[in-house]
Amino acid sequence: MSSTPAKSTTAASADVVAAIEAEMSWLARGLEAAQRRRAYPLDRAQYLLLLIVQAHGPQTVMELADRLLLDGSTVTRQIAVMEERGLIERHANPADGRSVLIRETALGARDAAKMRQMRLQRMQKLFKGWSDAERDAFATLLAKFNTALTASLRAEDN
Repeated sequence: MSSTPAKSTTAASADVVAAIEAEMSWLARGLEAAQRRRAYPLDRAQYLLLLIVQAHGPQTVMELADRLLLDGSTVTRQIAVMEERGLIERHANPADGRSVLIRETALGARDAAKMRQMRLQRMQKLFKGWSDAERDAFATLLAKFNTALTASLRAEDN
């Protein structure tokens, strides 16, 4: 029997949370480095905006801002750049004449598809050697984490 007392559940839990926090910091750093090193056709913000429009159809700026947890002025600036590049277009909102709907263009759809393919190829390389069970567990836990993060951020906003 060891003379070292066992860690309390609270201390062990804190150690795990600290380890997760450190890993999340390295993950963010790695994702930033990957973005800079790749010749992606879009930046992260543009890619996410296009994914939302693809998944949910034409959106108002405020709907996009809400989904991205950003303020409307930030999304408006992103939309202006994307419109200038021909990635999206604005159309009158038939339900509310005071707002416009953001739609992707053929170029936006093409660039989003290209970026998605590039990212999926990279991820397939990263997951080489992982079992199906490990990938499934990671996907489930990452989705759970993102849901909790979104809920926490929304609660802070209210």
